[in-house]
Order: sequence, then structure tokens, then C-alpha cells
Amino acid sequence: MLFQACSLLLVIVGAYALKHLHVFGERDYKVAQGLVFNLTLPCAIILSFATNKHDMRMLWIVLFGFFACLIPLFVVYFGSRGDERNYRAFQMLNASGLNLGAFCLPVVQTFMGASAGLPVIMLDIGNATVATAGSLTITRTLLHMDDNFKALPLALRLRNIARDFLGSISFDIYMLMLVFMFLHITIPQPIVTLITPFANANAFCAMAMIGLMMEVPDNRKDKVELAKVIAWRAVFGVLIALAAWFLLPFDVRIREIIVLGSFAPITIFSTKFTDSLTGNAKLAGFSLTVTAVISLVVMTALHAALPVA
Repeated sequence: MLFQACSLLLVIVGAYALKHLHVFGERDYKVAQGLVFNLTLPCAIILSFATNKHDMRMLWIVLFGFFACLIPLFVVYFGSRGDERNYRAFQMLNASGLNLGAFCLPVVQTFMGASAGLPVIMLDIGNATVATAGSLTITRTLLHMDDNFKALPLALRLRNIARDFLGSISFDIYMLMLVFMFLHITIPQPIVTLITPFANANAFCAMAMIGLMMEVPDNRKDKVELAKVIAWRAVFGVLIALAAWFLLPFDVRIREIIVLGSFAPITIFSTKFTDSLTGNAKLAGFSLTVTAVISLVVMTALHAALPVA
């Protein structure tokens, strides 16, 4: 297990090193992002649905994921009062939300096998409802950061929000698989065979993407704000993990998977929204990388410590 975790960390470090050896350019991470969000992650989602039984009780995990992402957003809004508006936005966007599809899914499947993917995906359906667009809208509105958005008619605001959601292929696949689950539709075996190589590449591509995004900020204030985000996420991670372990009506294996997911790093959407609202792309990318490394260490330790199902 330790070697599995180290192999994932090595991909992050290797991609970062290759960027600084000028094998990759500063913005080549967008290629990896395109592969993960439009190809490998959607295939991994479909494969997990196709190869696991769909217990309707899993819908409780969807609801759990929704509140696990939404509540921290408002807690940080009230807890960050007194800070500069741009840094409040950074804290709100990066202290809430869980990077489940692009990070937790490949890590958990590396540790526990392909069958461990379905609980992660169900958790991410609820989480993604907020993280893929809702967090941006809430942060922008509460902090009064976009006068143009406020000036739009209600119909256009709703259309822009809907476009944010539906523009994410991964979110669309989540919703489609949820419909398949309700209608008891089975994914045909030829499709499963076709997408398996792409799904298996998700772990490597996701870790490489994180490594390519990494860049150390030289602003002391940025580093202080990142420390605040790490502290926020540590508190929320513990609370979410305790709630999952003691409240969710599932066996030990599924509860362990949700506990691991509670300590997932900052989402890719948070880095994108941070860049668009504050213009601080370097801090956004570095924050994702730092929390990814911390998450990998914590998830490895928890997997070793929790009871084996």
C-alpha cells in the first residue's frame, strides 16, 4: 500500500520536474486537464457504474456529499470576515469542496480495487452539484464580486448557471448514470471493454495534471492564506469523516471509502474559479498540489489504520 501511494506521489513529482526541465510548458497542464475531465474521468465513472451493483441506499451518500460541500462554504464566509475580499473568495472556494473524481477516485481504486469507485462517485454527485458551479455563484454573490452578473436579468443569470453545470462532461455523465441507476439500465459489455483502457489511465493522468499545475508562490500573504485554507480543510475533513463513520447506514468498507473521501484535496473547479475571480492562478495551482500531497499522506494512513472490511 505504501508503494502504491508513493507511485502516485512520484507521478506528481515527475510531472513537476519535467516541467522545470522544459519538457513541458507552463500551460501544458491544460492538456492533462482536457484528458482527465473529458476522457479518462468520464470513462472511470461509467466503468464504476457498469461493474458494481447499484444499491438505492447509495442515494444517502449523494445527499451527504451535497451538504459536505455546501455547509463549509457558508462557515468560511462568516469565519473569514475582516480579510481582504479577494482572499475571502480564495478561502471560500478552496476550503470547501472535495476533489473526488480527479483525485480520490484513482487513489481509492488503487488502494481498494475498482469496486471502491461507486461510493466515491455517489459522494461526488452531491459534491459536484455545488463544486462545479454553485460555489462560484454563491461566493460571487455573497462577496459582491461581479457587478456584471448582478446586472443581468434573472433568466440570463439562470442560463449562465445552467451552462456552468451542463458544460462539465463529468457532471453530465454523473447525472446520466444516476438516471440509469433509477431505470435499472445496464451498460453494454462492448462499451465496458472499449472504455476500460481510458478508465485505467485516469490515475496517472490526474496525478500528472496536478504536478504540471504546481508552482510555488513568492508572496508571503499568499502562503499565509494557504495555511488558513489547510487549517479549514483539516477541521472540515475531521467533522465530515466523523459524520460519515457514525451516521451513514453502510458497512465498514463503504464508510471507510467515504472517510477517505472526506480528506480529498481542493477541487480543480476551485482553482479555476480562484483564477477567474482573483487572477491568482499561481496560488490556485500551488494550493491544489499542496493539499493533494497532504491528502495522499492522510488517506494512506487512514486506510492502514481503519478496520479492514
